Formats: sequence, structure tokens, C-alpha cells
Amino acid sequence: MPCYNCDLLASTREHVPPRGFFPRGFRNNLWTVPSCPRHNLDNSLDVEYVRNVIVSHRNVRGTAQELAQSASFRSFERSASLFFQTFRDVQFVIVNGERTAIFPFDLQRFRRVMEAAASGLFYLENDVRHCGNWNVFSPTLLGANDLTGIPTEWGRFRDLMAQIPFEIQRSPEPTVFRYGKHQFDDRVHFAYALEFYGGFHVYIWNQ
Repeated sequence: MPCYNCDLLASTREHVPPRGFFPRGFRNNLWTVPSCPRHNLDNSLDVEYVRNVIVSHRNVRGTAQELAQSASFRSFERSASLFFQTFRDVQFVIVNGERTAIFPFDLQRFRRVMEAAASGLFYLENDVRHCGNWNVFSPTLLGANDLTGIPTEWGRFRDLMAQIPFEIQRSPEPTVFRYGKHQFDDRVHFAYALEFYGGFHVYIWNQ
């Protein structure tokens, strides 16, 4: 059986999304897909990094987020270098009247994890590998220009994506992860709307 994300032979199974996003107590009947080691075990550091950043975001909430945040604290205790790598160049700012912190985010690592999640969802839905490319955009992430309060192109794009009527799908642990799908009229292009811990959103669509 081939891997969900490439033509190599699958010798293991990958969780969709990765199991590292699900804290203990929230791992019932998780989805899995056939995977080669490269698209499963070899991406564990990227998964840990992205999970840690997402659970530290001001928009996420709930018991699942609190438990996942505890797991991220433990990973920082194990690796001081991971902590400094994640929160390098942190700055304190005011967003919507609240004091919070911003820091650079490795978007390449974020894209890899989210593209893998989208490929996994596609495989679960169709039982075949997605052979095209993905576009990834998170309206939850802010850029330096977003803090000025002046409308930007990205702001308008956020508003446009928010108007798409995504159909929410059933998922095993919706307080950790749930997603919606929208099929465009040409029946070729489609988009996913992913939600983590009730507040971190990602849009992914095929090219």
C-alpha cells in the first residue's frame, strides 16, 4: 500500500492531524492513514514546534488546549533550545486593547504540517493520494502590518475567506480539531477550513 503523501511504500500509519496535537484524554478513535517513515516519524519535530505555537495563541481555549499547553511546557522543559528557538525576538504589544506578545513564526514548518494534514484529509475522503499543490493561509496569524489598524490586502483576504460557506464535517475530537469543506462550482477546486482548540483557524485549498 502506498503512502498517503508520496509513492513510497507505507510501513506505518500517520494520524490526521498528528497525534501530538491531541492531549491525553482526547485520543479516542483518531483518524490514521498509511504512511512512509518520512511522512510520519520524520516530521515529529515540526509537529511539536507547530503544536507549541498554536496552543500559545491567545485565541485558543478549552480543556483540550490547557492539556496540550501543559504538554508544550513539558517539551520546553526537556529542551531549552526549543523554547528559545520558538520564542526568539519576542515583543510585547497591545492587540484589541489587551497586552500580549508576538514573535516570529517559522512559516515553512507550519506549511509542511498543515499541507500534510490536508493531504491526510483528502486521502481519508477519497482513498487516493492528492497529487497537486496546496495553498495555506491562517487568518489567526498576524503580520507586523496588521497591528497598525490600517486595512491591508491580507485583511481583505481574511474577510473573503470568512464568507465561504464551509460544510462542517464530523471529527473524532472536535474540541481539539474539526474542519469544514467547500467544493467550488467547477467541481475541481475545493477548500478546507481547519480549526484547532476552538480558536486557531487555517484555510487550505488545492491548486
